[in-house]
Formats: sequence, C-alpha cells, structure tokens
Amino acid sequence: MEASRSTPPRTVKTVLPYRSTVAELGSGLALVSVSGELDLYDEPALTRSLASAEAPTVVLDLSGVSFLDSTICGILVGEAKRRRRAGGELVLVGNGSRATKTLELAGIDRVVQLFPTLQSALDAMLVGAA
Repeated sequence: MEASRSTPPRTVKTVLPYRSTVAELGSGLALVSVSGELDLYDEPALTRSLASAEAPTVVLDLSGVSFLDSTICGILVGEAKRRRRAGGELVLVGNGSRATKTLELAGIDRVVQLFPTLQSALDAMLVGAA
C-alpha cells in the first residue's frame, strides 16, 4: 500500500480594513469606535477620526481591533497628551481584545486609562462630567 502525501491546508490571512465611527455624546464626550488591523498605514485615518471628535474627552473603543502596532501606540499617547493639554482626556476600551494585550505590554495602560468594557468607560466619564 502506497502512503499518500497530504499537504497541509493553506491558511489565508485576511487583513481587516480600518473602519471608524465617531459619535458626539454630549456633555463634552465623544465616542470613537474603530475596528480592523491598525498599523503604520492606518495612522492618517486614525488621526483624522480622533481629530473629528470635537468633544474634549474621547472614549476610543478598540474592541473591534485585532492588531495594532507601535505606530498606533505612539498616536494614542500623543493624542492623550494633546487632549489633556486642552482640558480633556482620551480613554481606551480594550474589551479583552488582542489590542488590549498589546497596550498592556507596551505600557500604554499606565499612561492612558484603559477600561475593560465600553459601559464602564462611559459610566466613569459621565460621572466625571456631571
């Protein structure tokens, strides 16, 4: 009996496109929800999304982000500093995503407040705004 060779199944990596939604929630608070894989090529789009939020405090929901690189980490720290100088704040929602692990490994969670859920972030920000 001849042994048959089986080839391992091919894996296809799908790169999720960057998507964002910006919502002004009132009380000086905006929600920016992003999804996809965020890297150097998405930096301009992320920067535009954050800049389009006119409220001083922004909750950035990264729950739908499957990957982010050091370029994005730098953007987040820079945006947090810019908003603090203007009297606002940038807070992040990780929701246990892969992005959360990257933020923690890079130490971003020590510079920018990171919440486990969108609800906990909104609760904290709305209490602070009241």
